[in-house]
Amino acid sequence: MKKDLLILGAQWGDEGKGKIVDLLSANYQVVVRYQGGSNAGHTVVVGNEKFILHLLPTGILHNHTKGVIAQGMVVDLELLKAEIEELEKKGISVRERLIISDRAHLVMPYHKLLDALFERKSKIGTTLRGIGPSYMFKYGRKGIRMCDLEDKDRLYHLIKEDWEFVKDICEKVYCENHSIDIDRVYEETLMYYSYVKECISDVSKFLMENKDLSLLFEGAQGTMLDVDMGTYPYVTSSNASALGLPNGTGLSPKFFENTFFWAVSKAYTTRVGEGPFPTELFDEDGNMLRNRGKEYGSTTGRPRRCGWLDLVALKYAVDVNGLDGLILTKLDVLDTFEEVKVCVAYEYEGKEITRFPASLSLLEKVKPVYKVFKGWLKHTKGIKDPKDLPERAREYISFIEEYTGVPVVMLSTGPEREEYLWLRPLLEEVRL
Repeated sequence: MKKDLLILGAQWGDEGKGKIVDLLSANYQVVVRYQGGSNAGHTVVVGNEKFILHLLPTGILHNHTKGVIAQGMVVDLELLKAEIEELEKKGISVRERLIISDRAHLVMPYHKLLDALFERKSKIGTTLRGIGPSYMFKYGRKGIRMCDLEDKDRLYHLIKEDWEFVKDICEKVYCENHSIDIDRVYEETLMYYSYVKECISDVSKFLMENKDLSLLFEGAQGTMLDVDMGTYPYVTSSNASALGLPNGTGLSPKFFENTFFWAVSKAYTTRVGEGPFPTELFDEDGNMLRNRGKEYGSTTGRPRRCGWLDLVALKYAVDVNGLDGLILTKLDVLDTFEEVKVCVAYEYEGKEITRFPASLSLLEKVKPVYKVFKGWLKHTKGIKDPKDLPERAREYISFIEEYTGVPVVMLSTGPEREEYLWLRPLLEEVRL
C-alpha cells in the first residue's frame, strides 16, 4: 500500500527540516507546503551551493517533483517572484512545476507595517514579514486571496478598504501617521500576479484527483510554535503541527490514513525570539552549542537560544502529532561534551511535572530535572554505518526512543545532502 509522508518540526523550529525534506523528496512526486509563509527559512546544501527557501516547497530542488503552495499558507508575491527568479537563474525550472492554491491568502505591504507596530508593543519576536497580520486579516474576514486577483475592480476595493482599516489603527491606536500609495500597491500586486498566474489552481482538487501520486507534506516552523498547541502567545500564527494538515491542504483527515508522520528534532534544543525555554543555558555549554551548531536564524540571522534536549516538550510533540518516528539532527554538535544532559521532567514547588503545561506563567517558573549521560567524545559527523556510532551516542539515542515511545529512524550527520544515516528501515519507499 502506498505511504505518503509528513515531515514537520518537533521543537521551536530550526530543526533542519529543509535538508530532510530535500533528501527524502528525491523519492516523491509531489511536495506540499501547507502553512506559514516567508517567516520559514529552509536551508539546503547541495555540493558547494547553499539554498534558503522561504515560500517554495523544498522538494522543488529536484527536477522531477511538483511543488505545491497550499491554501493554509500566506504568500508574499514579491518575495515569491524573487525566490523563483533566483532558482531559475541557477538552472532550476520552477513555474512549470509549481501549483499555488487559489484560496491562499496574500501578505500585503500594510501587513508588514502592522507587524512592526505590533512587535514594538508586544515583543513576540516575529520576523517582521507580515505573517501574523495576514493571518489576522484572514480570520477577520478582511484578507485578499489569490482568486481575488482576477477581478481587478474587486482587488482595488479590497486594498483600499484594508488600508483604511490599517490607517485607523496607526493613527487611533499607535498615534502615528503612515502613508501607502494604494495605486502603486495595486499595480505591483497585479504585476507579481501576472508572473505566477499560470501556476494558480484548485490545490485540494489537484491532490484528490492525483491521490495515486506519492506525496510528501512539508511543515514549517515547529510544533512548539503551533498557534493552538505551542507556547502561546510566543508562537507563530498558524498550526505548525500536524493539526494544520487537513485545513492547510483542504483535504479530509481521512485522506491521510495512509500517511507516515515523522518529525525532525535536534539532539539538543533551540528557539528564536521570546518565550519560555526551561532548558535554556546561559553558560559556556550554551555558547558551545551555539558556536558548534552555527545557531543563527536563516531568515533573521538572529542568534538562537540554546539548551539541553527537552524530552518533556519532545514527548508532547510526539503525542500532539501522533508521530510514527523521529529524525535526529546535529548529534555531532554534542561530540566534544564530557557530559550531555536531557530534561526528563520539570520541578515546580516540590512537585515533578512530566506533561508539558499550557500555562505560560507556570512554564516560566519550572526548573528542569536532568538525566546526565557521559559524553562519547568521538566524531559522529559523516558516519554512514550505525555500527560506527559510539556506544554512548547509541545509549543517548536509545533513551530518547524509550522516553518518547517512537523510534529514531534517521540521523542527519552534517549539513550536506549526502550526510545522513538510516537507523531503522521502516519505509522502503523513502530509502535512498
